[in-house]
Amino acid sequence: MAMTQPLAEFFEGTEIFVTGGSGVVGKALIEKLLRSCNVRRIFVLLRPRRELNVEQRLAKLRQAAIFQVLRVQKPNELDKLVAIPGDVSQQALGIDANHLKLLTQVSLVFHCAATVRFDEPLRVALQLNVGGTLEALKFAEQLRHLRVFVHVSTFFSNPYLQRVEPKYYSSPMDWRLCLRLLHEIKDDDELDALTRKLIVGFPNTYTFTKNLAESLINDYRTRLPVIVYRPSIVLFAVRDPLPGYAPSLMGAMGLFSLVGAGLLKTVYIGNTVHLDITPQDMGIKGMIYYTKCGYDAYQQGTPKELLVFQTSSRTHIPYTFKEMANHMDDYDLWYTGAFLNNLMVPGCHYTDNRFVYKFLVFTKQLIPALLVDLLMVLFRRPPVLMPIMRKLYHTLEVMKPFMLNNYDSPGTSKIQHLLQETKGTEFDLCEEYSTNYNPERLTSACSNMILSIRHDLLKEHPSTLPRAQLIMRIKTVVYRAILIYLLYKMLSWLWYHFLV
Repeated sequence: MAMTQPLAEFFEGTEIFVTGGSGVVGKALIEKLLRSCNVRRIFVLLRPRRELNVEQRLAKLRQAAIFQVLRVQKPNELDKLVAIPGDVSQQALGIDANHLKLLTQVSLVFHCAATVRFDEPLRVALQLNVGGTLEALKFAEQLRHLRVFVHVSTFFSNPYLQRVEPKYYSSPMDWRLCLRLLHEIKDDDELDALTRKLIVGFPNTYTFTKNLAESLINDYRTRLPVIVYRPSIVLFAVRDPLPGYAPSLMGAMGLFSLVGAGLLKTVYIGNTVHLDITPQDMGIKGMIYYTKCGYDAYQQGTPKELLVFQTSSRTHIPYTFKEMANHMDDYDLWYTGAFLNNLMVPGCHYTDNRFVYKFLVFTKQLIPALLVDLLMVLFRRPPVLMPIMRKLYHTLEVMKPFMLNNYDSPGTSKIQHLLQETKGTEFDLCEEYSTNYNPERLTSACSNMILSIRHDLLKEHPSTLPRAQLIMRIKTVVYRAILIYLLYKMLSWLWYHFLV
């Protein structure tokens, strides 16, 4: 169905409500709406956190690195952000009557809030990912001018499937039953024991509860204009707001950062695995487009099935994850964007052999970390690396199902319509989708990502880059000298014990 009006015009003058606005997807959505659409206001649900009240959190949000271009181009747009005290885990989102009055003209709701921890206890995951979605839907029912409710799910909400289509799949469990169990079973140990029986077919509580949330959304599709948006693994931005912009140290971006810091030396991953990724800006532009698609569809009457849209790289990025990672090593991109604060020379070995993986974890990660921490203790400082290594190993273990399996899909939803109807606008994606087979484009994107990690996440000024590169050269020489010495000693031992 062709669009009846341009995207920017659709959003112009609207009042928007966003949950999860301080997260990676939420912040990117807010940034794009403020920079490319003349919205009236964006209300962000925020809760007091770490001794910061809601207004202080809003001030911190406005200072986020993702808004650096917006602060230069349209600084007054950030004044359109309004904090709404609340919490998705509470009844009625924890919004009081006075603040509820501010939201009467809201016409678009983006529910981005969720816990994205794979190993979250079932109680917490149910409260946030299912209970929070229910409360957001109940809130949306009160909005007289609601045009669309957008639920941000995940491409991996049905991980037992080999091919993921942009459609609703019935859930193996009833979301009502799960929420009832949440309230009836007070003992966490008992609920955790039940978790293993409930999530058969799901590798973790995250995918299980996101699947339940989609079932909940489906039950509301005749009561509200709702859509489900499924991005795959959200990585750095290709072009917008800045080329290579790295959004967070969490998730996959955190792993890249640890490789650059010389801490992550090996990853257990299948040689032919294509990790399905969604560059941040491509995903956000897609979600904004699908919002309008959902509105247009409901204008024709309630759809017969739940409207599901997804962003998937399966059809337009030809490289396996290992090929992309090796490309970064082959072109020495870690040196080009060398981090000032790193432990060892960057470089990571990717293997699908479990024995090799564990051997490299022990020899290249645990032993160096242990030695450094012993030195820290000798200088009466607390050990820092071993806790990081334990957490890193655990993180990769819970990600294992996605590192060893390929998921097929028809690609990004409505891709031809998306490209055609956004061409030449602020939401244009033609260049991104047409140049992904170009190795030079891959080199440029990865290089920009590394530079963004050091500048936006690690707060290392560009002027420190030459010094960081010099330090890396010195470390490389020392590292190779140590390897040559160890090889010499090993050959000497073999010579005197077996050949003489």
